[in-house]
Amino acid sequence: MKLVKKSWTILLLFVMLCTLVIACGNTNEHDAINKEVSSVEENPVPNQETNVTEASKDLPPVEGTPTDPVTVTVAFPWGEEIFNNRFQEIDEKLPNINIEMVACECKSASLQELFASGVNPDIIFPNYGIHEIENLGVIYPLDELAKSHDFDIHSLNPSLVSYIRSLDSEGRLIGIPDGTGYLSLFYNKEIFDLFGVSYPTETMTWDQAFDLAKKMTGQRNGVSYLGLELGGYGNTGDGAAVPLKELAVNKTDPDTGEVLITKDPAFTKYLELMKKYYSILGVRSEEAKNGELFGQKQAAMTVTWTAYFVHGNPFEDVEYLKNKVAMLPVPVWADQPTIGPVLGTTPMVISNSSEHKDAAFSVLKEYVSVPNQTKIAQSMASGPVLTEVANQYGSGIENYAGQDVTSVFKLTPATYTDRQSLWDQYVNLDLAKFADSDMNISEFLRITKEEGEAAVAEARIQIENTK
Repeated sequence: MKLVKKSWTILLLFVMLCTLVIACGNTNEHDAINKEVSSVEENPVPNQETNVTEASKDLPPVEGTPTDPVTVTVAFPWGEEIFNNRFQEIDEKLPNINIEMVACECKSASLQELFASGVNPDIIFPNYGIHEIENLGVIYPLDELAKSHDFDIHSLNPSLVSYIRSLDSEGRLIGIPDGTGYLSLFYNKEIFDLFGVSYPTETMTWDQAFDLAKKMTGQRNGVSYLGLELGGYGNTGDGAAVPLKELAVNKTDPDTGEVLITKDPAFTKYLELMKKYYSILGVRSEEAKNGELFGQKQAAMTVTWTAYFVHGNPFEDVEYLKNKVAMLPVPVWADQPTIGPVLGTTPMVISNSSEHKDAAFSVLKEYVSVPNQTKIAQSMASGPVLTEVANQYGSGIENYAGQDVTSVFKLTPATYTDRQSLWDQYVNLDLAKFADSDMNISEFLRITKEEGEAAVAEARIQIENTK
């Protein structure tokens, strides 16, 4: 009987123990489920709408550590002060990476000198054009690197991405845009009122702008006025090139270097327009040629860089700017009323000889981050490369208080339908020569073509000699 009683006691203890284990198991399972639900609520499942994909799981390993950071070198042409303004905060935000400047003109010869000395920068700023590094074979395309870093290329201004792709024979993303420069039409209400002319509109064509210019080029009260100044650097400055930039055409064949300006009717169309401007009596006076008449209150309008007033105000105070000066989109061609000039940029290139491509891309990714681009946009250090921060452009500059700076975004930038030709730089459409000579358009284009052909041929020889 004692044995039987002992057996029942053991059985009872066993049942109680099992019950306790099951209860604990259920409790742990319940806690685990609660934690999983909580985790899902805090970190939703990735989907396409949040722009996070399965590639996030396979992001490249982070290079360097805070105690042993990797060094990313940048071949930079604009000096240490500008470099620090652009990269110091980025350096502080990336504890695993040290960013160091390598002073370099970033032309072909200076880069080759760097390479010969054993210096291989990770990032290159080809300030003088992509042609300066293209033949060196140092460009590392970024499309796949962007994917591996889960970087959304569509977050960048599509016009700048298109511009960079048009520099490459295969249409690859060969760099990240460092910024851009916008162009605007500024006008002085005081001069319009003096001549009794209605203010310009934001849908003005070039023909309409030149008609206004003709009405306000002349004298009032012993002072000579210019109706429209093109460029802020004189009448053959950047503003005079804007109508051509709106057509986005190549002067030369990108493959052969053939000069196309006598074949493509866009150049005749452009020069016919400019002839109308130069035929206005007074626009080629010595005073007008020296430029900067708008800042002297002697030009009613100017087409120049939007950041014209960033580094100073030529007028006596900000109140004059606010009350008397206004800005609009640049004039357009009548047959393409919504198209503005091409947006250019310097692509920040990662070198294919870099041993730290992932770290270099992390630097560029931070450069085009919303916080960094917001800072750049507010200070107008350059035009923002993110459409997301466009409304911040110029908001930190007192000279632009009350101005419609966002008017620069009202036109769609022109884009190249084909690859940009790197031979274009050797064909000089010298508008000063055109304006001050009695050559007709056909003769001017023929002479320019011949000069361009000689320059292209010489450039080809130089390029061959550097290989």
